[in-house]
Amino acid sequence: MLEHAPLIPCSDFAYRVIADKWRDSPLSAIGAVQRGGRYNAPHTFPVLYSADSQMTAMLEAEALFATPDGQLQGVPRDPDLVLTIKCELLRVLDLTAPDLYSDLGTSREELVSLNPSRFLLNARGEETPTQQLGSACSHTGKISALKVPSAAHPGGFCLDILLDSLVVGEQIFVLDKSGRIQAEVKGWIPKPSSRVIRPTTLHSTLKQS
Repeated sequence: MLEHAPLIPCSDFAYRVIADKWRDSPLSAIGAVQRGGRYNAPHTFPVLYSADSQMTAMLEAEALFATPDGQLQGVPRDPDLVLTIKCELLRVLDLTAPDLYSDLGTSREELVSLNPSRFLLNARGEETPTQQLGSACSHTGKISALKVPSAAHPGGFCLDILLDSLVVGEQIFVLDKSGRIQAEVKGWIPKPSSRVIRPTTLHSTLKQS
């Protein structure tokens, strides 16, 4: 089904939280490669994790926590950077769209679930359902990013970029008019044919989902 899933282009901003010590390589996904993430198992393929807002990014990075009564609480941490990333992507799989779930054999509940623990499964050499889905998306070579519901911020979503799959015409870069942080990733793979629907932005698509 992934081979025929509808893909959307997006030209929009996303947000990413990284430790300040990594400011010289803000668009590197080496941490996700080494430790794994929700959509990639350790030592497999690179995913650049970003979000629809600064709030979602901070909750996903565990720089903020929501208390049981709904209050936001910070935690003592080393310095962080909150980056704004301009994204020009042509082939985004929108997994906030419920009508795709049955065809892909998943559900919103599975996409945001914390069980089974990826840390326990990965320690045994196994993958979570979302990691298996991310791997399948990466292996198609036809999907550049996944738009997925946030597990940490209800109502928010994440844009998880498959860096190895970017084609010519796709790019991401850090927005910094001061010029102190300069980083970009441009697609170099020749563009294959793909099913693309009308242009939209991440935020307008969220409203339609």
